Amino acid sequence: MDQRNDHVKQPIDVAAMFPAVAQIADAKLRAAVDAVWQELWSMSAWKRMEDVPTSIEIPYPTLPHNQCVLDMALSVADAFERHHGVKVNRDHLIAAAVLQDASKVIESAPGPDGGAVATDLARQYPHAFWAAHLALRHGVPDPVVHVLLTHSPQAPSFPTTIEGKILYYVDQLDVIGIFKDRWRKDLYITK
Repeated sequence: MDQRNDHVKQPIDVAAMFPAVAQIADAKLRAAVDAVWQELWSMSAWKRMEDVPTSIEIPYPTLPHNQCVLDMALSVADAFERHHGVKVNRDHLIAAAVLQDASKVIESAPGPDGGAVATDLARQYPHAFWAAHLALRHGVPDPVVHVLLTHSPQAPSFPTTIEGKILYYVDQLDVIGIFKDRWRKDLYITK
């Protein structure tokens, strides 16, 4: 092996991580999804995708979380169509689900104790900002970028599309499954 290339990070296999990417009919969108992941991965301090956590707060690996979110989102879309005749833009849903947490590879880095630490980018920008930024640069359609920016409860606005709403809720459901219920319902009694 050429010693000069030891520091070069190998590309990530997005299609292997997310086989549903092959279902994206729009070849340009499919290529853009891969390009965003490749660029983020090249910026990442992580050496193995399996080591990237869901968040600093949630040490569970992000890959199975992302894969489950994608599976649940597609299942919800199928159920909506089967039971209610609601058409969901599957290309947009798959692209958004695959990219929604792609920024996590640069929002944390391996810490000195073996855990994860927040990066400067994570402290300076909201979650998913870099995935959205790169998605725009790579030609991902605005409705998908909107989903990336609104898929988290910490986002300043709520998703406006059916694809965004599906992703928002299944992402939160999966967090309950892997970590804990962060939703609250307050009862307000007024006289």
